[in-house]
Amino acid sequence: MFRWLVNVGLLALPIAATLGILIGLQAHRQALGQQPLFSPPIITKWVEQTYCQRYHGVRPDTKGQQYTRLSSVPCSHNQPLTLAVNPNQWGIETGDPGFLCMNVTTYDNQTYATKTTAPQFKVFWQYPSFTDQRSVHAFPNIKLDDDVLPVKLQRVQEIDVDFQWTMRLDNDTGPTSSLDDFKKANVNSNVAIDMFVDKDKEKAKDAEKADFEVMVWFAAIGPATFAIGQKEGPIMSKNVDGTNFNLFYGQNDRKQHVLTWKSTSNADEFHGDLAPLINEVLDTNRPGFPSSSDYLGYFSFGSEAYFSNKPVTFSVPSLSIDIRRTKS
Repeated sequence: MFRWLVNVGLLALPIAATLGILIGLQAHRQALGQQPLFSPPIITKWVEQTYCQRYHGVRPDTKGQQYTRLSSVPCSHNQPLTLAVNPNQWGIETGDPGFLCMNVTTYDNQTYATKTTAPQFKVFWQYPSFTDQRSVHAFPNIKLDDDVLPVKLQRVQEIDVDFQWTMRLDNDTGPTSSLDDFKKANVNSNVAIDMFVDKDKEKAKDAEKADFEVMVWFAAIGPATFAIGQKEGPIMSKNVDGTNFNLFYGQNDRKQHVLTWKSTSNADEFHGDLAPLINEVLDTNRPGFPSSSDYLGYFSFGSEAYFSNKPVTFSVPSLSIDIRRTKS
C-alpha cells in the first residue's frame, strides 16, 4: 500500500509541473492576444447586422483599430484601432416620410486585413425633398473610436485614407450608377470625411460644441450638394492622390466655422494622405481658421443623404484610416 502511494506521488509531481507550465503558457498567450492552447479553433465567418434606428452607435468588435471613438500612443498604426457605425438620421423628425437602414458586415473572430481596416457596410435609403430650409436628412457613417484622438493638429504627421465606395439605384454589386441615372432619379447625396476641431480637447470630440468643422468631399451628386460658403467661391485649391480639391469657407446655423475641401470630380477610390489639406489650412493663419495648437477630436467617413425619388444603395467594401502622429 505504501509503495503504491509513493508511486502515485512520484507520477503526480511531473504531471503537476507540466500543467503548471502549460497554464503559464496559456496565460502568456492570452496576454499577447494569441490563440489559447486549449480552446477549440474559432470558426471564422461573416456576420451581417442591420440597423434602421434614427441614432444607434454600434461598435463592432475588432482586435485592430476601433471604429466609433480613438489611443494616446505616438503612432496609431502600431495599435489596434476602434470604430463605430451609426445610421445618424439627424435631420428627420418623427413622422417624416422616407427610410434609412445600415447593414454592417463583421468577422466573428474580430480579425481584419490590417489593424486599420474597417468593417464593410452598406446604407439603403430614400427620402423626399424637404419643403422647408432643411436639406440633409442623415449622415450614415463610420467613426474612429480609438485613443489616437484627440490630438493637436501640429502633431498630426499623416492621415492615410484608403477606400472604395459605390452608389447605385439597385442592390447589385456593380460600379456606381451613371450621373444621368442619378439625375433622372433626382438623387442628391455626397461622400465625405467629417472632422471636428477645437482649442479645447473635450469640445473637439463633440460635433455640436466644436468650434470648427472640416470636411473633405469626395463626391457631390445632385444640385443640392452645395458646400457652405460655395457661393463666395474657392479660397484655395490642392491636389492629393490625383484628386483636385477646392476649399470653401462659411458658418453653419450653430455658428461653427465650416471648411470644406470639395473634389472637382467624383472620386470613388482614394489612396492618399489628407494631412496636406490640413496643413494648407494651417499655413494661411487666416482669422476664423483652426490653428496648429487646436485639437482634432472627431473623425468619420460616410455619405450625407439629402433626397432621392428612388431607393439608393451606398456601399463601402473597403476602408482603412490610419492617423499617425509625432511623439511630441
